[in-house]
Amino acid sequence: MGEQVAAQGLDCDLETFRNDLQKASELVVRLYGGLDRARITSAKNRSEIAALFDEPLPEAPQPMEAILREVESNIFANSTLCLSPRFLGYINSGGNQASILGELLASAVNQICALWHFSPAASEVEQRVIRWIAEFIGYTSGAGGCLLSGGSAGNLVGLAVARKRMAQFDAASLGMRGGPPLTVYVSQEGHASVEKGMVLLGMGRNQLRKISVRDDFTMDLDSLEKQVAEDRQSGYHPICVVGNAGTTNTGSVDPLNLLAEFCRDQALWFHVDAAYGGPAACTQAAGRLFRGLDEADSVVVNPHKWMYVPAEAACILVREPRALRNTFQIVADYLREEDETGADGQLDFKDYGPQLHRNFRALKVWMTLKAYGTRKLRAAIESNIEIMRHLADRIDQSEDFLRFAPVPLSVVCFQYRTSDTSVHKDEKYLDDLNSWLLDALEKDGRVFLSGTKIHGMKVLRACSVNHRLLREDVDYLLDVIRDVGRSWVGKAQTG
Repeated sequence: MGEQVAAQGLDCDLETFRNDLQKASELVVRLYGGLDRARITSAKNRSEIAALFDEPLPEAPQPMEAILREVESNIFANSTLCLSPRFLGYINSGGNQASILGELLASAVNQICALWHFSPAASEVEQRVIRWIAEFIGYTSGAGGCLLSGGSAGNLVGLAVARKRMAQFDAASLGMRGGPPLTVYVSQEGHASVEKGMVLLGMGRNQLRKISVRDDFTMDLDSLEKQVAEDRQSGYHPICVVGNAGTTNTGSVDPLNLLAEFCRDQALWFHVDAAYGGPAACTQAAGRLFRGLDEADSVVVNPHKWMYVPAEAACILVREPRALRNTFQIVADYLREEDETGADGQLDFKDYGPQLHRNFRALKVWMTLKAYGTRKLRAAIESNIEIMRHLADRIDQSEDFLRFAPVPLSVVCFQYRTSDTSVHKDEKYLDDLNSWLLDALEKDGRVFLSGTKIHGMKVLRACSVNHRLLREDVDYLLDVIRDVGRSWVGKAQTG
């Protein structure tokens, strides 16, 4: 007879569990304690990192103490350190300590935020968080919404609601063959997720109109008006304009008030992608740029960016909550169905977005807002903007750097040109140099940048949504770029 294993639960005794929690928390404290000394990127290559996890499927239990050692030595040590203020790539928050506790507690209580009776407290917390986020960015407090994985999901939901409301045929039942092709409008600086949303919803990337931008990288309204008119004359049905409230490339903010007026006049849905920039609407440093945000039909904003919450936590806000329900509600025999707000005002989040099985994302956002308050969060955002504008000033004052775009928020695009003025007009040399620098800086590990293209030229792109950022960090960034850049100059001179 083969070995028989008695059916037992997976839990250890509570004292052992307490000790494991203590050891795990010590790992976190050590991680934070080494932020000022740690590399931002791993010193190992992909093969070396993969080899750390090359093991067979575990058959027998392993001691938690050994597992935690592996987490620290193999995972923490080989993770890109977005927590660090010297991580200046993409738009990644550094997280916050209250959210770490929130993630732990949300996992412990393990709520499924689909039906209210699955998760009574969690559902109410999420509704409260949605109202707080709307209030924080200056949007209507009566908006409906739900928390999602990220801005890409938020833009997908916004487009889905726009299609439902504006298509003039039942695309949900008939598919896209039920009516004329639907067109959506976004600037050339719009996020790639808008195009992905067009593909996923079956509207097609060819029906996404990418409108030219002005010198400040904001949408050209004359071009928008002309394109909408041409599409109507050609038999297309325009449904939605997507306004940018903080583009990924440069942080530009479209003239939202003028777009809102245009959409009203043209009977178009006005969706705002404020995934990155939205929280800056509450600041003195940048708030004026967001006039008209409150007039949008839908807005996506990511607490896991500039509200300093760790991923994943994005929020879709829709002026009329019923529009979400009308778009996403699906009736199934195995799910209890209620009226719009259910018995006693209960709200089932399964009817307000694409997911059924949803975790308790709202807890870490709720704890962040309660632990720090809006004044402290607003001050941190103001500080990010001020420090990144300081970086722009330092670049403008330097002969070996050149800035390529305005800095309305916290993105700075620039090139390293070396102190040799004879190469400053050699575009190929500078493209090659800055492409090489991105890779070299990542291998160096002291700082992290991402890159992009501005007017067809390769540039370095620094962005911070990290409350730990200090002026010294961006000053250090320029010093490291110069230090690493000397290697290229030396190779070029000897080659």
